[in-house]
Amino acid sequence: MTEMGPFTTYSPIHFLIWYILARSTKLTWKWFLVLSIGWEVFEWISSMYFSSNFFVENTTNRVTDIIINILGFYLGRK
Repeated sequence: MTEMGPFTTYSPIHFLIWYILARSTKLTWKWFLVLSIGWEVFEWISSMYFSSNFFVENTTNRVTDIIINILGFYLGRK
């Protein structure tokens, strides 16, 4: 696995998806956290079984993704 920093080209997409969903749905914080963390867990498990570069991330990047998701959702709710 190549070394990557906390941000990838998908980082802005994470923010936008959750910002838009927060603005346009009545998604609760509980379901947001289930979906957001669930997706990162899905990517982690998938990385063990598939050789696709899509699922290759380090722990720092996964945590950063969740933080960006929270920021997008929070700002979308304001």
